[in-house]
Amino acid sequence: MGAYRRKDPYGLERLSLILLPTYPSSGSEYGLGAVAVDPQSGVFGTAFGIAVDHAILVPGYSLSLGKELTEYTGLVTLVQLSASMLGDQNPISCDAGISVIRNVQKAARRLMNHPDDLNARGSDPVWRLHRHLRPAGIGKEENYSYDIYEVEFIPEALFGVSYRKSLTTLFPRFLNVMADAHGADIRRYLEGAFGYTGDLVTSTDRLIDLFSELGADMYFDGEVKEEQVRSLPVESQLSMDQRIRMIRACMCNQGEYALRS
Repeated sequence: MGAYRRKDPYGLERLSLILLPTYPSSGSEYGLGAVAVDPQSGVFGTAFGIAVDHAILVPGYSLSLGKELTEYTGLVTLVQLSASMLGDQNPISCDAGISVIRNVQKAARRLMNHPDDLNARGSDPVWRLHRHLRPAGIGKEENYSYDIYEVEFIPEALFGVSYRKSLTTLFPRFLNVMADAHGADIRRYLEGAFGYTGDLVTSTDRLIDLFSELGADMYFDGEVKEEQVRSLPVESQLSMDQRIRMIRACMCNQGEYALRS
């Protein structure tokens, strides 16, 4: 067994780590962080720097997923690829990222009506490898888009929703508020990846419609107070007013009683 042992960044000896993902999505098997969650206590944490030794990616392993989870695989991948390429000023890598995003959309549509299509499911490992090897995003000059991973915690905490639900529901509204400072880059992304032109509000509304067509529920149910948003320890470039505006736009009842002051 000694030949199969590794030293992790903490100096501890371990056996080889082999992953067999059954939920194709963001490509965590290529990452360097492992997240552990205790659903009873709500405590969670991340171990950084432990790389997988082998990942066995078989499209057929995901066939047991239900309709909702299958639909979210493409949507989460789309959002995370978008976060990688937003801010990319290299025309070659930017165009590569846009091409992959377009193909994610095609495969997601295909899987809605043909969930057993292994070619569509088999494309996912390619997208994930593409994301983690960074052919998209190599000209990234600004990292503002990675803020989506900070603010997505807000709906998780307020509404008790899953990561995939929070990430996809928030993303179009996140773009809308981030456009206050990065409007030109976000317009370029929306036009290139989706063909949306015109004002940003209309374009992000169209993105909401697209995500809905692909199977996502794009709103949160419930009633929360602004103070609850303000109390969450989230490190974000967005101002508190922008965060509140973003959450308000995601709520089923967007009137004055949906998010109380």
